[in-house]
This record gives sequence, structure tokens and C-alpha cells, in this order.
Amino acid sequence: MKKQSSHFSVEDIIRSEFRKPVSRGTIGKDINGLLWAYGVVHKDSLYRVGIITINMETHAVQRIKDKESSYELKADATAYLTGLIKEILPIQSMPLLHPL
Repeated sequence: MKKQSSHFSVEDIIRSEFRKPVSRGTIGKDINGLLWAYGVVHKDSLYRVGIITINMETHAVQRIKDKESSYELKADATAYLTGLIKEILPIQSMPLLHPL
């Protein structure tokens, strides 16, 4: 008899957390190594942005309620996600500028 191995899939976690989303995906890892993901769901005439973190070692999922928001326009939800990405992801080291 074959033993089934459990397979960890970030996509499966995101799919189970955000039912019938307009869009969903990953944002990236923060400085603590947590993977951030989002789902945008259209419900009650609003685009609701849901945010979760996934611990890649334990596969624990946590909903981040204080980062969630709702918008009337999809473009506003997208703009919010763009700003959130800049807030969450570590700042890339920038090369030093040398004066002329």
C-alpha cells in the first residue's frame, strides 16, 4: 500500500482562504520570513481586500484584519494593494550615490 505524502501548496491555502475572488495572489515575504497574500472579493457591491500571512515552516495562516479594507471601485482596491506591498516588503538596499 502506498503512503500518501502531504503536499504543501501556497495556492491551495490562498484558494481556501479567499472563496470566489476577483483576484488573489502573494505579496511577498516580510523581514520576519512570513509570506503575505491577498484576495479581492466582490461582495455587496464592494471590493473587499483580505490579507493573510503564511508561516512557511509551520504552514500556519493568520488573517490580518487591520490591513483589510473595502472599496467601491476595483481600481481603488488595486491602488491600496500597491501601497501595502511597499509597506510590507523589506526595502531593497539602494546603491550609494556619489557626488559629481
